[in-house]
Amino acid sequence: MTITEAQLTTSSTEATSSTKDAPADVKPVRTRRSALWAAAAIAMLLLGALAGVFIYNQASDATQVFVASSDIVRGQTIAKGDITTISITSGQDTNTFTSTEADEVIGTIATVDIPLGGLITTSSVSSALTVPEGKALVGIILQPGRLPAQQLTAGDNVVLVPVPAQGAVPVDVDITADQTIPAVVSQVHAIPNTNDVVVDVYVSNQAAPTVTSKGAAGVLALFLAPGEK
Repeated sequence: MTITEAQLTTSSTEATSSTKDAPADVKPVRTRRSALWAAAAIAMLLLGALAGVFIYNQASDATQVFVASSDIVRGQTIAKGDITTISITSGQDTNTFTSTEADEVIGTIATVDIPLGGLITTSSVSSALTVPEGKALVGIILQPGRLPAQQLTAGDNVVLVPVPAQGAVPVDVDITADQTIPAVVSQVHAIPNTNDVVVDVYVSNQAAPTVTSKGAAGVLALFLAPGEK
């Protein structure tokens, strides 16, 4: 059988038409999901940038100030080991000492009890304790047995009692209340290499000469007033 040129042309045309009519095997582009991921990524970048700015501002606004690294009692001389630093927000009106003002803190005297972590402020330390009006500050040296074993702290109410001098022959003497002297503890310091302590007490101006004289002679003892501890 003879195939004519016309038949070949028709077959070629039909094949081409069939090819054009066949559906193309092309996957659709998921443009919507890609846009959502892009938006989420941008949002995360913005949040990260904002967080970085916030942290930077917080760090820039922070100030290092001194606090007590352990309990500090009133009358205690503050040493380097008694303090440490924390960060607080700048601008807070706390009358604190910054970390660059260590020389203004070390060597001062605590005017109040400062608990562990308490801020060291201009009102909580001083170069010396203020003597209340109408009172005198007297220091007396006491040996073991002439004061309680329990630690005395600033503000304790005590009673001073006349006793025989150390080493004297014991004498059984009744002491009446009018022979005792009320006092308030200011501070207590141990004397190095001894068992003795110096107790600074506030007494009335009228009693100060007697307490000073008896204290120097070593003929005083004290007890903690009832109800104090």
